[in-house]
Amino acid sequence: MTQRFICNLSALLLMTSCGAAYAAPSPSRDTQLEQVLAHGEARPLAAIAAMRIHNGAVSYRYVGGFARKNGMDLTSVRSDTLFRIASVSKFVTTIGLMQLVDQGKVDLDADASRYLGFTIRNPDFPNVPITPRMLLSHTASIADADDYVIPANHAVSEFFDPSRRPGMVTYHFLPGRKPGTWFSYCNLCYGLIGTMVERVSRERFDLYQQKHVLTPLGIDGGYDPALLDHPERLATLYHHTVNGYEAAKDDSIHFLPEASAQYRIGTNATIFSPQGGLRISLDGLYRLSQFVFGEGKVDGITVLSSQSLRTMLQPEWRYDGHNGEGTYPIASYGLATIQLTGAHDPSGHPTAPWRGYRGGFVGHLGDAYGLRSGFWLNPKTHEGYLFIVDGFPEDGQEKPGKLSSFTNVEEKIFSALGGLEAVSHTTE
Repeated sequence: MTQRFICNLSALLLMTSCGAAYAAPSPSRDTQLEQVLAHGEARPLAAIAAMRIHNGAVSYRYVGGFARKNGMDLTSVRSDTLFRIASVSKFVTTIGLMQLVDQGKVDLDADASRYLGFTIRNPDFPNVPITPRMLLSHTASIADADDYVIPANHAVSEFFDPSRRPGMVTYHFLPGRKPGTWFSYCNLCYGLIGTMVERVSRERFDLYQQKHVLTPLGIDGGYDPALLDHPERLATLYHHTVNGYEAAKDDSIHFLPEASAQYRIGTNATIFSPQGGLRISLDGLYRLSQFVFGEGKVDGITVLSSQSLRTMLQPEWRYDGHNGEGTYPIASYGLATIQLTGAHDPSGHPTAPWRGYRGGFVGHLGDAYGLRSGFWLNPKTHEGYLFIVDGFPEDGQEKPGKLSSFTNVEEKIFSALGGLEAVSHTTE
């Protein structure tokens, strides 16, 4: 009797021991994100602000790291810290244009020349109009070339001066690519969209966005650092190099206005960076998610018609293996929205941020000045993954993802926020 009890107890202890070895509890989300902050890149990141949304409400929030560094003096990051959010800005810029579509002042399929005040044509296809829809979906056959921002005392039309010819680094068209048929990610297209907003509304782009988009959405932020309501909340963007953290953008709260009093509205909105210059916080991204889940409304205020929002979210271009290029996880693109369908992007990776991903998420990524951001929502289930990460190494030195064209850090953040075991939590 005693011997049987001892044997049974030994077997039970063995099973318990084996179970512990193979089913150890996963690290907490906080622990996972702390590990990403400390070890997600070759050197520690500066900051992570991240949020998981479940059934439309915040189910988890994490903020770690610093917003600014002055010697040993660090300003901690918070959920209301403002970051230059990079290309997530395109989504907010497009809301402004789509308001003008709602008002009947812009036709997405008309010749964009009508709204820009100058004729814009790819010289290889002089009879094919370039439309606002093409500009918004990166299918306009326009290239960033050497630069996509021009000084305030110049006009955006100068980018397309006939003196700029194929083969020159200043040539801003894609030779042989018919407008509407080829995807090539283009920041200059959104400088044109911003200029279009100015000409049609007769308001300066940043002021239009503040009045008609950000304020109705209840979002603290803006495009011109000098005009922020809370400049003390603005984070510096850093690259982390062998020499330490090096400021890449917004390294002072004393800013000169982006536009002088002599700036002529409707000539050159590139100075406000419609493609990537919005300063917004994690809290602001959450407000933006409520706009999407509310089908264009927030707190009972209609910011955009549900029809225009649906137009933004639905695909305009899908990669078929022969109709686009790029290194980002983009195989389907709408009007300033990326649809994470799971299909393979032009670099050959699936647009799936975690193993077993089943699709349904739409949004946008950001990548500039040492920052990576993500605004990813499932409009049907009201689930969301929002994050802002600062302090990456210089461009091209980031650790690649193991599953997709997202970076290693982005994949780990998706994993942590989702409580997933899809991506290893090791930090090699």
